[in-house]
Amino acid sequence: MVDFIFILILIIAIGLLGGLIYLLYLPFKIRLKRKGTLTDKLNRQINWTYIFFLFLVIVGIMIYLTNDNWSTNNERLEKISDIKIPTDYKILKYEYHDMWQDYCIVYDIQFNNNSLKVLTKNIRTSKFYNANSFHKGLWLEHNFIIVDSVKAVWSKSPKGYDFYRQDGLTYYSIELDTLTKILKYNECAD
Repeated sequence: MVDFIFILILIIAIGLLGGLIYLLYLPFKIRLKRKGTLTDKLNRQINWTYIFFLFLVIVGIMIYLTNDNWSTNNERLEKISDIKIPTDYKILKYEYHDMWQDYCIVYDIQFNNNSLKVLTKNIRTSKFYNANSFHKGLWLEHNFIIVDSVKAVWSKSPKGYDFYRQDGLTYYSIELDTLTKILKYNECAD
């Protein structure tokens, strides 16, 4: 969650910037009033439109800052896959690709031997772990486990463990290679 003081500072900064822009508009306003092309009614409409625009900017930034997309990568991965990530790891890659309403988040994490043991134990105790499934590249309907109307699966694979989940148009996949000790997370919204 975003700090209240940060939001307050942001509102003040937007207000000051809006005031500076209005000060730049004032000479044009005076010139148009002298020429008679700017009536009092049109001036009021311009002022209210400008105030409404600043209000929309502030509300838009507030919604963006309080959106769930600001959760940390670990929280996001833990929430999606129902596992606890050990604290001892190294981030190898983090990428965010934004394509208007579509996006992809890709990151790779490397674990040491002890944290890998903890992570594999956490995977096997996940509510989405299917001990009877072995993933070889194609997910079948009988692989998935449905818990609280969420359909997902953790499964053994030739390299270690794989995870897959779909929520609407958002896809989540995780591959854990137990030999290289690297977890690859991929989240894409289409």
